[in-house]
Amino acid sequence: MNRGFTLIEMVVVVGIIAVVSSVTLTNYAKFGGQILLRNLAYDMALTIRQAQVYGISARTFFDAPFAAGHGVSFDLSVDTTSFRLYTDTNEDAFYSLAGTELIELYTIGRGYRIRQICVSNNSSEYCDATKLDILFKRPEPDSIIRGDRGSGFGRYNRARIIVISPQGSELAVLVEASGQISIQRI
Repeated sequence: MNRGFTLIEMVVVVGIIAVVSSVTLTNYAKFGGQILLRNLAYDMALTIRQAQVYGISARTFFDAPFAAGHGVSFDLSVDTTSFRLYTDTNEDAFYSLAGTELIELYTIGRGYRIRQICVSNNSSEYCDATKLDILFKRPEPDSIIRGDRGSGFGRYNRARIIVISPQGSELAVLVEASGQISIQRI
């Protein structure tokens, strides 16, 4: 009696292993991309929370006045792969491009980016904002949300910062005027 594999049996087994391996590797890449996107959204939310903590605490930078606020600034007209943590040293409630207020510049890599900024007042949401400043000032944990939709800055009740992965998956960081910060699936 002959024992062993025939050539056809060997080709079938190798084919099955190849199909299972390709499906596994494809799903792994997609899973890894979703994890990185979720990490990006949480890092962004934690940076906003850090600004909130700085804003209601006694932390000061750059010899800023005690009442100076702290915030996070986004400017899609300049760059969709970065955002800034800042101290409002001149107390104008905005990030100055002069560089005297910058605490830290956060850069997003690996093809991930900020796709869109949406701001809303009550029932109307506008997703055409190019600039967004979220500021926290003591003693309240509430946020001051100001967005520029092309006609100057306006004050809003809510902001959504939508981040996108190279594969097209999206998540949003939601910031309420009450100071609540959360992650939202789209």
